[in-house]
Amino acid sequence: MHTKGLVLRYTLLTLFSLLLLFPFAWLVSQSLKDTNQYFAVPFQWLPQPVMWSNFADVVFRYNFLHYIWNSLWLAGYAVFVNIFSSSFVAYGFSRFRFRGRNVLFLIVLATMMLPGQIMMISLYRFYREIGWIDTFYPLLIPKLFGSAFEIFLFRQFFLNLPREIDEAARLDGCGSLRTWWHIILPQSKPVIIVVAVFTFLGSWRELFGPLIYLTGDENRTLPLGMLYFTSPFGSSPALLMAAVVISLVPPVVLYVLGQRYIDKGVAIAEIK
Repeated sequence: MHTKGLVLRYTLLTLFSLLLLFPFAWLVSQSLKDTNQYFAVPFQWLPQPVMWSNFADVVFRYNFLHYIWNSLWLAGYAVFVNIFSSSFVAYGFSRFRFRGRNVLFLIVLATMMLPGQIMMISLYRFYREIGWIDTFYPLLIPKLFGSAFEIFLFRQFFLNLPREIDEAARLDGCGSLRTWWHIILPQSKPVIIVVAVFTFLGSWRELFGPLIYLTGDENRTLPLGMLYFTSPFGSSPALLMAAVVISLVPPVVLYVLGQRYIDKGVAIAEIK
């Protein structure tokens, strides 16, 4: 009976895995076709011939490497700054008792309920007045102040760390900053990786901010570069599929490398 249940379980898991992989298989198949094959009826899973040149056209003809570089360094900056600032703020909320602490934390959480589009017009006018349009500053400076969701994750994780380690560090002569940097953060590897993955994915796929603030081709990010293939004057659906495949590589690699920490981090918000 146990063997039958095990076989049934793995059979169901295999079927669900194939179901989840179906869109990716379709995406790869479409990215290797020319325009005629792309719209062919009935659908052909195996392209004849295989158009590997689609990927070369995307990378070299449309300057995609430059867009990938822009997205990569913006995402790397966002990861580093968000981990630093969000953990710093969360350390204050979790390890210090001061008047109004809970109210301030609720205000931080309340900002998660405000869509970014609400302030977009006023922010755009402000950035235009100070000459930041078509620069990366509108995408860089706001990230210096952390993110409400990541502050929440760090705080929940820090609350689960015993306060005895703070007292031991203080006896050894560590101040609050050294305790946060040398004691708390090194023990927070799971939540750091979770925040890094979430932040990277959020920056990697961000379209609205770059679309509003970046106007020159030199500053385009990867999502903006994909707009080349959806022009009203002529679209290239097969090339768009190839561009999507390329854009999926970094997030997939990042998820594979940090999967075991992400699985642990799913329950962080439930701690305390």
